[in-house]
Amino acid sequence: MKTALFLWAFYMGFALSISVYRQWLKGVMNPLNKFLFAPVLITFFFLDVIINFGILWVLGTRPVGCLTISERLQVYHTKLNLDGIIPFQSNPAQYTISRFVCEKLLNTIDPSGNHC
Repeated sequence: MKTALFLWAFYMGFALSISVYRQWLKGVMNPLNKFLFAPVLITFFFLDVIINFGILWVLGTRPVGCLTISERLQVYHTKLNLDGIIPFQSNPAQYTISRFVCEKLLNTIDPSGNHC
């Protein structure tokens, strides 16, 4: 139960961070909003990097040049090998999980609709 609550809280925080970051990039946030949200964005950026280099590196291979989980998921979906095949499709579990996370969780909360 605690694990489910932690995952839910992390997802909610990550969703907030993505939304706030996109608004920041659009230039619609005033200086007070930027000041108030900066600690949240910085915290979730570091958590993203720690999870990418810690947990996900242990669970699978870390694509070269990926700092965050989002970059890793983009690699899983867009990098083709010489035969035009996504290399991570050779590992169906890894590809299926990354596809689900992108399509059902991250893309739906990203204001651009295309997070991965």
